[in-house]
Amino acid sequence: MRGSILCAACIAVMPRPAVAQLFDSDAADFLFSWDAVEREVVADRPLLRHDGPYVVVHLAENRVFVFEGARSLWSAPAGTGTGFRLDTEQHQWRFSTPRGLFHIRRMEKDPLWQAPDWHFVEAGVPIPPENDPSRFMPGVMGNTAIYLGDGIAIHGTNQPELLLNPDPEARRVSHGCIRLTNEAARTLMYMVDVGTPVLVF
Repeated sequence: MRGSILCAACIAVMPRPAVAQLFDSDAADFLFSWDAVEREVVADRPLLRHDGPYVVVHLAENRVFVFEGARSLWSAPAGTGTGFRLDTEQHQWRFSTPRGLFHIRRMEKDPLWQAPDWHFVEAGVPIPPENDPSRFMPGVMGNTAIYLGDGIAIHGTNQPELLLNPDPEARRVSHGCIRLTNEAARTLMYMVDVGTPVLVF
């Protein structure tokens, strides 16, 4: 395995200042002014202090990168959260992609999506019991899922056409997860390990 592997319990209690200690915001500034997204990227210094590849999800560009040190090894366009809200008398949902430092907890081929309550509220149908068969939907997450915890994953899609628009703003299409084409999601899975840091900003 590349880099250190953190158990789920360690991730859950990791103090928030660890993000500031590991993330070099000055080194990240280049991404915000960088518009030739197809060329090789080299930062002035690494965005994260990590021995081995790490993942960067750049929400302004809606793009996923794999870096090693200060050098970009790979990138692909992504879909991220719409930012929309859905409110009921009992619940409030905000469909934004959370920012912060995560670590890959597990990876899965051909994942089966377990639809949360909001899926049924959006569809205007009754919410089934937690483990009802109607909640389990193949293909929605594409052929690959990389789980970051707290209900967030980088995964493939059954709607790749939503990721083809060159305008990053038009790729705000998800309920919070980070969508890639199936080809890109599978490529990413082979470039990382469980425990790999994922910086979302």
